[in-house]
Amino acid sequence: MHRPGFETAVLTGVLALCAGSSAAIEVDNLDGFEQHFGRYAPGGDCAKQPQVVIDREGFAFTGGPELPKATQPEYAASYMGNYYEGIGLWFFPYRSEPRPYVLALNADETPGRLTLEAYEFDYHGGPKLPDKYRPYIAASPYLKCR
Repeated sequence: MHRPGFETAVLTGVLALCAGSSAAIEVDNLDGFEQHFGRYAPGGDCAKQPQVVIDREGFAFTGGPELPKATQPEYAASYMGNYYEGIGLWFFPYRSEPRPYVLALNADETPGRLTLEAYEFDYHGGPKLPDKYRPYIAASPYLKCR
């Protein structure tokens, strides 16, 4: 028996579940993430640039093209799904669309490792990542300065 609209309702429900699993939480500061505060550099060598600085106010990107400090990032609490139990934490530093990259703390389950990856860019047929972000992604992964 065919029920008009049933397929649309099911598809809408599935899409809502998928979208919900990657929802991000807007935060006004990084209270609660103090253990990650500090300066991160390529390979942990603070003589190398660019760098990422994490403090209560947010994420600063230094030593490369000038970027504004990300003071109201989105915390992607369920980025790896509802049942993820690892130590990784994911953020979208800039709330505005499109998001240039996703920032991972404890990336690859490694304490003190930070990575930046293009999020909505550079996929086949998609938009190209703006040049101002490229040096930061190219220097990834970062480690806390020694």
